[in-house]
Amino acid sequence: MTTIRIRLTRRAPRIPQVQLVILAAGHGRRFGGLKQLAPVGPNGEAIMDYTALAAQSCGFSGVVLVVRPEIEDEVVSHVRRRWPSELAVDYARQPAVPGTAQAVLCTRPLISGPFGVANADDLYGEAALRLIVEHTGGPLAGADGAGLAAARSTMTPHLLVAYQLARTVLSGATVTRGLCEVGPDHLLERVVEHKVHLHDDGTFDATPLPGATAHEIGPTPERVLLSGRELVSMNLWGFDPRLFDELHEAVDTFDPTTAARPELLLPDVVA
Repeated sequence: MTTIRIRLTRRAPRIPQVQLVILAAGHGRRFGGLKQLAPVGPNGEAIMDYTALAAQSCGFSGVVLVVRPEIEDEVVSHVRRRWPSELAVDYARQPAVPGTAQAVLCTRPLISGPFGVANADDLYGEAALRLIVEHTGGPLAGADGAGLAAARSTMTPHLLVAYQLARTVLSGATVTRGLCEVGPDHLLERVVEHKVHLHDDGTFDATPLPGATAHEIGPTPERVLLSGRELVSMNLWGFDPRLFDELHEAVDTFDPTTAARPELLLPDVVA
């Protein structure tokens, strides 16, 4: 009798490819130009150039750049000159409707799986971007020594990579920061935008902005004193593609004439 030996092998789990959406459609009115292309590096690099290189190093499969039609040619020309040719880049045109919720929604035809979202004019660092890639295929990380923390949304398995407030403010100028309210088990409950001011002793004054959140914050915003260890959002997210259904519904029902502000932001939908 012939014996046939069968070897059973276990296929390694497939880790989904992750794309990074970079929001580069801003007008830069206060800046006075295209802030997303402003040279900041020793060789004229823009901030989003560093983000693209870090994304490639972390294992993102490609980048989707959200642009306005009137700046698309300039952005495309910059990317072709500056970015590695092996990095896959797609472009999504944001319609006239403002807001980061609409900006992300317009990338839907180009997204094939889990994805991250980042601003073009914020410098995040490789460690922060790596948290997004790891989140799609492994356990969620908590706070680390770099002042980063990962907080899940209460909706579906989405992720916000938050920063300690003190690590995001470099001077005494008053700036806007989204303070994160995080519940048990690193669950993100909401993000409330505040005007914050750094004192010489390292503490901060913070006052919530009117209309800073879809949630009620009271008729008279109260100034609070912060230590600098509080977590803030710099708009660095990791999303499951199921988010698009939520975004579509939120954008479709949003009425800027009755809302507290004329644009719908990602935290209004997610948190």
